Amino acid sequence: MFKNFLLLLLLSSNFIFSQKGFKDWDTNYKYKNVAEIIQSEIDYAKEVEKDKTEGNYYVAMHKFRFLAEFTGRERKIDAEVLNSMKRVFKIKTGSFEVLNNLISRELEFNIGNSKIWMPIQNNLIEAFKEEVKLNKKVLLYSLFTNEHKFEGGIINVFLISEFSSDWTN
Repeated sequence: MFKNFLLLLLLSSNFIFSQKGFKDWDTNYKYKNVAEIIQSEIDYAKEVEKDKTEGNYYVAMHKFRFLAEFTGRERKIDAEVLNSMKRVFKIKTGSFEVLNNLISRELEFNIGNSKIWMPIQNNLIEAFKEEVKLNKKVLLYSLFTNEHKFEGGIINVFLISEFSSDWTN
C-alpha cells in the first residue's frame, strides 16, 4: 500500500510540475520584434529626458519571445549588465538574490542589422551549444529588463530563460 502511494505521489508530481511543451511559455512570453522593443525604449527614454522637472530614473521588466540568429560568440557577463539587472530586480521584486549564480555568460545574436549580447541562464548553456547551430535562428524566451539611469541613457537586457531550436513560422 505504501509503495503504491509513493508511486502515485511521484507520478502526480511529475504531471503537476512538468511544463506542457512550449504552450505555457508561449502564453507567458509575448511574441515581439526585438528591434521594435529597443527602438520603443530609446524613444521613451528621449521623451523622459526632455522633462527636467522630474527624476529620470525608471525601470521595467517584461517577458518576450523572439527570433534571433546565434553568431557563435560567447563571453563573461558584463558587470554593468549584471548590476543593472540586480537593480531592476530589487525594485520590481524586492530582491535580486534570484540572480545569484543564475547567470555568468552572454551570447551574441544578430537581430536585423544589429548585434546584441544577451545573458543566458547557466543551466541552459550546455544544451544551447549542443542544439543551436551557428548562424541559424533560434526562438528565445527572455526576461527583458530596462533601466533608465539618472544621468541619462538606458540599459536593455534580454535574459534568455528558455529557447527552441525547433520552431516554425
